Amino acid sequence: MLRAVAFAVCLALAAAVPAGATAVVTPSDAGAPWGTADRAGLRADLDALFAADPGVRGAHAGLLAVDPRDGTVLYERLADEAFVPASTLKLLVGAAALAQLGAGYRFHTVALLSAVPAAGVEHGPIVVQGGGDPLLGAADLDGLAAAAYAAGVRSFAGAPAVSVDDSLFERAPYPPGWVWDDFPYGYAAPVSAASFEENALHVVARAGSHEGDPAVVTAAGVAVPAAAACPAGAGLRVAAAVTTGRAGTDSTLDAAWPEPGCILLTGAVPAGGSDDLDAAVPNPRARLAGAVRAALVAHGIALSAGDAEGDEPYAGPPAGTVLRPSWAHDSPPLQAMLGTMWENSDNLLAECLLRTLSVYHAGRPGTTADGVAAELDYLKAIGVAPGAVSLHDGSGLSIYDRATPRALVALLSALWKGPTRPTVLAALPVAAVRGTLANVFAGTPAAGRIFAKTGSMMHVRALAGYGATQSHGPVAFALLVDDWDGDPAALGAFRGAVVSRLVR
Repeated sequence: MLRAVAFAVCLALAAAVPAGATAVVTPSDAGAPWGTADRAGLRADLDALFAADPGVRGAHAGLLAVDPRDGTVLYERLADEAFVPASTLKLLVGAAALAQLGAGYRFHTVALLSAVPAAGVEHGPIVVQGGGDPLLGAADLDGLAAAAYAAGVRSFAGAPAVSVDDSLFERAPYPPGWVWDDFPYGYAAPVSAASFEENALHVVARAGSHEGDPAVVTAAGVAVPAAAACPAGAGLRVAAAVTTGRAGTDSTLDAAWPEPGCILLTGAVPAGGSDDLDAAVPNPRARLAGAVRAALVAHGIALSAGDAEGDEPYAGPPAGTVLRPSWAHDSPPLQAMLGTMWENSDNLLAECLLRTLSVYHAGRPGTTADGVAAELDYLKAIGVAPGAVSLHDGSGLSIYDRATPRALVALLSALWKGPTRPTVLAALPVAAVRGTLANVFAGTPAAGRIFAKTGSMMHVRALAGYGATQSHGPVAFALLVDDWDGDPAALGAFRGAVVSRLVR
């Protein structure tokens, strides 16, 4: 106990030091082996923290820490019990994708035209084949429209002018165990092969001049009309019933899906203030079709008078029609997308990678179930026992997911020993430096030395990754806490104490 108290005092003093530029110490193989006395001291300190710290009082908390160079167990507590892994599960989909798709894998999106336009008139629709790329953006679609114009297209005679083929993945927007309360928000955007700009709209609401005035609302930079209900029409519709509240009050900005195809923004923002959120798009296919239409019009290509943003799945070309490629776009390579997924904890990117693993293994359409099977094959190959995990999605958002600390540490150890270690370390959040750990553990011994994936859900806080110790080389660890209903600051201090002791 005295060791733990002394360490806690040192940690508090370190936290009191003003934060400056954090020095990053990347974990490496350099360092002395852990001696018997070193391991005993670590166990004594961590046992005392778990026994006495109020941050985990009453919670289900487990930790496994090993030296990934040789597998030496440094500390274990409930290492074989099942925990809700939350977003630490993204480590698995990233690792499986690296092993099975390769670091250079890119999502591939294609646009097809039906014929050489006669006098500039295209009689069939332009067909956009979704490649499952959630990072596809407006600038990319500008290239699509420019390619159509360069191919001679000046107008479309038929309707619709744009058809979106989303058949690469199953048309099931949510994996098992996602909670319907989450659906209107960007972190739970529906999964689709026809993804565009993360299937979300960034909404900004600024207060009006006086309390009670309508707020000024934009979605993806476009003004949203003030209305109490969704407007009629096809395609994506957005309305705002957001008002100006009393100065000094909390914002209540919120999003809802009151009917198919519509986002209704509600609540109030305090006078003199503003707020923002990411609202999930109810139907990605319709949103992508609308964005392509807008790009075509911006390039001077006319749509037919009867054209509308319909929502019908692409049924294939008419008999006898020959489609020809007019444009293609590749995403950044997987090794770059890992940083987006792990640093930002990008749920949609994880789910699109999971279904891509399914396509790789079982052919189209890519399904969550077959993607999970591919992950289980990978885990078996690295020696993880089948019963150590229960997988239902790729992101960890499912309430059904479970993993043991031992399974996560086995995954981390395999990555440490494999050829993709530099890619993995470059993509992980770093304490007090980047990603979801950018504002965590600042001023503690863990700052700049912990490279790890976070996981946060209601009653769950998880952390799994690597630490660069001061003298013993690397440590791979999984610190999992669920069934927790305490003070967030106390739990944060506890986690900081644990990882700081690991790297001391």
